Amino acid sequence: MTNIEMEAMEAVIGIRKELAKANEIEWEQRRYEIAKDYYTMACSQAKVHGDETMGDILEAAAWVSVVAADKLIEVLKK
Repeated sequence: MTNIEMEAMEAVIGIRKELAKANEIEWEQRRYEIAKDYYTMACSQAKVHGDETMGDILEAAAWVSVVAADKLIEVLKK
């Protein structure tokens, strides 16, 4: 095999690796996007009742958003 053929083969292998990497799912990014969307939805529907403060509501919405995102990703990975 000539040097040019070897370089071409290495280039093709490199391109294939880059394409495979580009097609991988970035689960942490997906988790962030899902949690952000869920948080926005939860906050838009939030209402303060009794002794709750808006801070309590927002904290609970953040916690539920992360838990929901984690569960959805767990199911998607199966």
